[in-house]
Amino acid sequence: MRFGWLNWVVCLLLGFLLYLGSPALVEDGENRWLDLLFRHRGAVTTDSRIVIIGIDQDTLSWGARPMFAWGPIYAELAQAVGQASASVLLFDLIFSPTSESVLREHIRKVADELNEDVSPRLLRAIGFDKPFRAALIEMIKSGTQLVLGFAWEHNQPVFSDPSLLHIARRENTGYYNIATSRDGVARSIELYSDDADERVLAVSAVAAGRLASLSAILPEQPLQQINFRGPRNSFGVLQLKQLLENHRAGKNLGEQLAGKIVLVGFTGITDFKSTPYGFMPGVELHANIIDNLLNHRFLKRVELARELLAISLIILLLLLCSLRYCVQSVIAGIIVALAWLVVSVSGFDGFYLPVVKPLLLLTAFIAVTGLLVYRSVYVDRRRVRQIFSRYVSDSVLHQVLASDDREFMQGKRRQLCIMIADIRGFTTFSEKRDAHEVVKFLNAYFSMVTEIIMRHGGVVDKFLGDGLLAFFNAPVEDPDFADKALKAALEIRAYSDSPEFRAISSGDVLKVGIALHVGDSVFGNIGSTRKTEFTVIGDTVNTCSRMESLNKEFETSIIVSGKLTALVRQPVSWRFIGKRSIRGKTAEIELYTISDQE
Repeated sequence: MRFGWLNWVVCLLLGFLLYLGSPALVEDGENRWLDLLFRHRGAVTTDSRIVIIGIDQDTLSWGARPMFAWGPIYAELAQAVGQASASVLLFDLIFSPTSESVLREHIRKVADELNEDVSPRLLRAIGFDKPFRAALIEMIKSGTQLVLGFAWEHNQPVFSDPSLLHIARRENTGYYNIATSRDGVARSIELYSDDADERVLAVSAVAAGRLASLSAILPEQPLQQINFRGPRNSFGVLQLKQLLENHRAGKNLGEQLAGKIVLVGFTGITDFKSTPYGFMPGVELHANIIDNLLNHRFLKRVELARELLAISLIILLLLLCSLRYCVQSVIAGIIVALAWLVVSVSGFDGFYLPVVKPLLLLTAFIAVTGLLVYRSVYVDRRRVRQIFSRYVSDSVLHQVLASDDREFMQGKRRQLCIMIADIRGFTTFSEKRDAHEVVKFLNAYFSMVTEIIMRHGGVVDKFLGDGLLAFFNAPVEDPDFADKALKAALEIRAYSDSPEFRAISSGDVLKVGIALHVGDSVFGNIGSTRKTEFTVIGDTVNTCSRMESLNKEFETSIIVSGKLTALVRQPVSWRFIGKRSIRGKTAEIELYTISDQE
């Protein structure tokens, strides 16, 4: 096939571009596919040891105070969590004493303006976080681990809030930072960073490590893709307002909080992160990460080397297959692409098979090979149409084009019925007329005879002066070829006896002699680069030609061989006219004519 190398070149260049160049758009496409997989999968099992206490708009209205004055409320929360025997309390909040300092400065300034004295003891007592600190200390004594977080950048000093540092020790703090993709969506987490000879942990890893052995749950690679357990509210969320009201009412919170990791954060008003499921509160993002850590559920993406090896082998096999079986290789490519998609979808949860790069390569192979196949088929059909439109009827041409068999173009042997028709008395006729009249007569005669032969599925091979060579049962095999050949011969004889034929011969009495013979013959597209024709060759043609010359001796219009009579299925009144040795043949041939033809 011409341009057969094109699919090799396209696949090779595209493979280098995708796997060595790593275009950003391809990675974006992979992220979009990952998001679709999450949404298709929906919500799945979450770790019941993780509970979220949410601060929503209703809770803010219930608190009826600015956020810097929420120390007493947080203190009450710490008491409730400690009494409920929770294992870990993680605040997804950054606490700062700045607001209290501003408040003290404001009181001092107002007192100066009013010429009032403010006791230093009073100023020191103004601190909303004091009851909170006391409650945290009591909670830790009860056995509940306190985990706090801070914002942090690489190569920067580790920072924890100084007002709580003495309570949440260094080993109980971590950074809140969550990585985002190029499109701003959070899909992965850097669990730790070995920065300045010190390992700094994400706050989620610190919290999970208080419930399980950190060395057992922490992956070897710090950057992991989050296996989201579902859309927003997939984890159990308790409203802070409701929790504290139950605590004040003396209700037992142990069933909800005992032995669990409790995360506190905003759930309906701020701190939203973009995720594959849409916007999600940051505290729920930490819940997903802790779940993944405790249950080893981070997405296990197939390694790039294995992905490259697999798709390279598949593409190589498809390319090798396309060298001989183009159509089959295109179908195989489509099947492989669909199978790759099915595996990526059905295996998705802990396992993730990337699709964008492999599918782009498979699509390129399918498209280029498909175009080559189409071009090959188009060129082949055009060539066949050009060759056979001159020899066969439209119905036979459609059968040829519909068939995948093209072996006959290079030559094929088959049992054929050969027809030779010759005009008797044509030499005398042509000598009495000028060339224009002779050519006009032959054109009219051959047009009609050609139409008759093609109508019965025959191939008009060539015109031999006033004679004609045709054959039946090629290029398309036909079980009724003998009957059709005989019908064509009878129509040609009827035409030669018609007034129409006498009209084109200007009243001269001309007879047409026809011979039909069956035998193995070779047919195909034969010739040179400058001129070729679809023709038949072999001893059957020579025998038929010599049989036709016997029409004059037997005074018949149609003469056929015994081989033809044995194949004709229609009822015919055959008349045996004898056996003859045909020149060049050792065995005699039985000759027949139709008894009612004269």
